[in-house]
Amino acid sequence: MRRALLLSLLASTAVSVPAIAQSAPDVADLVGARGAGGETQLLARGYEARQSNTVRDQRYTFWWNQRTGRCISVATTDGRYSAIIGVPAENCDNGAPQDGYAPQPHSYERPAEPGYRDPGSLVLVCYGAGTRPTVDVKPTYKWSTRNHKWEWGNEVGNTAQGFTSDVQIELYGNQGRIHLGPKLVAPIHSGDDHGWWDLDNLVATPDRITASYRINGLNKPKLTIDRRSGRITINAITNFSGQCDIGNWGAGQRRF
Repeated sequence: MRRALLLSLLASTAVSVPAIAQSAPDVADLVGARGAGGETQLLARGYEARQSNTVRDQRYTFWWNQRTGRCISVATTDGRYSAIIGVPAENCDNGAPQDGYAPQPHSYERPAEPGYRDPGSLVLVCYGAGTRPTVDVKPTYKWSTRNHKWEWGNEVGNTAQGFTSDVQIELYGNQGRIHLGPKLVAPIHSGDDHGWWDLDNLVATPDRITASYRINGLNKPKLTIDRRSGRITINAITNFSGQCDIGNWGAGQRRF
């Protein structure tokens, strides 16, 4: 009971007393994000969840960044982050991550220093459009040599179908994986883990990221990401191009 009262007092103090509130520019872009997506981004940026409590219709969670020594309070309302502010480090208590908020086991080893520092970590969400081959069947009028007259029939041909999709990419050091929208996945595929494919031949430079992945034995797409413009292209049987984002960026600077 005493601990619950203390957590409630800390949450209300961090929110209601402007004198101790600080800005949190490294996570300001997450205000308005859905809870699950926001947690993924906070973990990728080096934060660990500490204690949390609920006051009326809002849930407050304290997150600690060991590298920067920053403690933040995240308010969640109706499943979205409604406010993120910096609070005194004592709110995070510098203890072990709270049960239920610890990072989940991952097949990739995260680097000791969070944040993308070549090597490091990077999480991207990309949206765009592409084309994929498809079979087109259309009615046509043909001469029947058997019946000696024009008759209706079907003509089968190959064509390209347009679509929109999203792509998610996670990089950890010299390893990475990609999650594809359903329309980017061939009917015959293998080697994925719940829609995630490992990236092969991954090369990350200050300006460009290139890699490939294996959908099946004949389909091995290659992707290229321009880190200044945020443009992504995927070339294979199914082609895709779009825009990737992680947060705010300054004019003339790399987007990520």
